[in-house]
Amino acid sequence: MEVQIAHPAPGAPRTRRFEVIIDSGATRTLFHSSLASHLGLELKSGEIELTQGIGGGVPIYLHEITLYLPGGPVKIKAGFRDNLPVAGLLGMNGFFEFFRVTFDPDLKACELQRIHRA
Repeated sequence: MEVQIAHPAPGAPRTRRFEVIIDSGATRTLFHSSLASHLGLELKSGEIELTQGIGGGVPIYLHEITLYLPGGPVKIKAGFRDNLPVAGLLGMNGFFEFFRVTFDPDLKACELQRIHRA
């Protein structure tokens, strides 16, 4: 899926569109740390959270960002970390809470339905 992200400041520039992976196994939406610097975020000024994976605990730095998705932008708290093997992972917190996602393995596709919250 293609997305754009931006610093939440009014009028902040967006990133170019880039490919991310929709990951139902990821607890949080994560982006590579290089995107934080592109957005003008001081990576290590964010709230620190430890994630657990196969390799053990890895620190991520949480920042408020605006995520531009089908159906309009959403403000989320996303994690940024070094050594993420992809540009971004759309996880449970920051993505699945805003969308109903249906995977179709036969078509190798997924369908997104925006969940509008008041």
